[in-house]
Amino acid sequence: MGVETAALDHEPFSVECHQQDRYQGQGVRTGRLPLRADASRRERALLPAGFRLSRDQRGRAGASGSLREPDRGARSFFGGGEPPFSSGAWRRGVRQARCGGPDDGHGLHPILHGDHEGSRLRRAGTVLPALGSRNVRGHGFESAAGADGQRGGIRLERGSGIMADPGDRPSDASGGLVRHIPVLLSAVLEALAPVPGQIVLDGTFGAGGYTQALLDAGAQVIALDRDPHALESGDAMVERSGGRLSLHAARFSELDRFAPDAGLDGVVLDIGVSSMQLDTPERGFSFRADGPLDMRMANAGVSAADVVNQLAVGDLARIFNFLGEEKQAGRIAGAIVRRREAEGAFETTRDLARLVETVSPRKAKDRIHPATRVFQALRVYVNDELGELARALYAAERALKPGGRLVVVTFHSLEDRIVKRFFQNRFGGVEGSRHLPQPVERPSIFTRHGKAMVTASAAEAEANPRARSAKLRVGVRTDEPAGEPDMSIFGLPKLVPLNSINV
Repeated sequence: MGVETAALDHEPFSVECHQQDRYQGQGVRTGRLPLRADASRRERALLPAGFRLSRDQRGRAGASGSLREPDRGARSFFGGGEPPFSSGAWRRGVRQARCGGPDDGHGLHPILHGDHEGSRLRRAGTVLPALGSRNVRGHGFESAAGADGQRGGIRLERGSGIMADPGDRPSDASGGLVRHIPVLLSAVLEALAPVPGQIVLDGTFGAGGYTQALLDAGAQVIALDRDPHALESGDAMVERSGGRLSLHAARFSELDRFAPDAGLDGVVLDIGVSSMQLDTPERGFSFRADGPLDMRMANAGVSAADVVNQLAVGDLARIFNFLGEEKQAGRIAGAIVRRREAEGAFETTRDLARLVETVSPRKAKDRIHPATRVFQALRVYVNDELGELARALYAAERALKPGGRLVVVTFHSLEDRIVKRFFQNRFGGVEGSRHLPQPVERPSIFTRHGKAMVTASAAEAEANPRARSAKLRVGVRTDEPAGEPDMSIFGLPKLVPLNSINV
């Protein structure tokens, strides 16, 4: 069997990995190759070699001195459509320094191009096991788009959150939800060690992944979520539980109110935004689909639109800097204020995302959209996520019985830092200070359990990319009385109080 026939039939043949060899022949076409999860995207299929580009970084071959109108739609993140390819080559566009040099009148700046031969091939990466035709909504291997016509990256669920992939890699499927995959589930169950008769509180019900696993182990579960939509989706689970599951609309910082007098045997917190929130454009959490600039988990209080349309430049910059770790926080904040003064208030998610992309254009090396950190910062601020987490840890301390276990899964360094500092403080020990003449010995309210931090295995990270950033920490409650909450240990930034913003 020749190389050309093998390439078309997806039969295995010898190609050294990562080596961009040239193959010629009538069977190997040099034109556009599909990038969706259809038949050509099966594992080990041949794809164009070279730098792997996102949709907005591919352009039409030709003179690089100007940006033609058809090219702008292909390069723009929101332009839609497939990038055109010539019969023999494709181009790599790399933006010059941010806002340096003249634009073309549409907010686009000069592009540097690199040409790559379309006849150079590479092997497709490993296909995720979860991407069977029955697991991707509306997308079989023969389907280019779902029934709803949506396109996008793989989105993998976790216990109470979701991985909204930016769609940068050719191995990404085209939109749709993958089946529910709770992150670090085996590690969570090992840490909690649930048995029949125990009472465990799931402070972040979300899609119910951890709750269902705890029920399967025979435990009684108290589940909380401040999003009423999440609770509605759990009604069927309550009916199947035989009275062992109760759902409550509440913040997890209030979890001690739901603990029995004898205390809880375990508490699990899965920190992050839920899949239902990201998947509903009307909730305004994601710029992948246009929707109102909202981001409120509880559908009440200050919205993201209230924040960007009212706060001053300095206040916005602090939010983007501290909560989003955005390097261009000052420039983005200034552009937001100038835009709202000149053209009016921001109303939609894409309205804000387009502005951020203009101020901080996407570069070839970027794996996320420029607005990702800004949206994260607004979401964390609007829902007071860091403050809620800190208060929830102290609430769990009060609610757990001696021997009860606190298990926390985080996905961002800001969250993990809070959990780490809490356990370091509650593990006790001698604490010295240059301001005190004698060292102070703190009581051990929690003790360590297993490794200080658990991360996903290579197999889980391969199957669920969201798990790559997940960190699990565990503490076991002692018989020491609960201490006084000390919010100063977390080093939370001082930002504009939410109650000072008009709703």
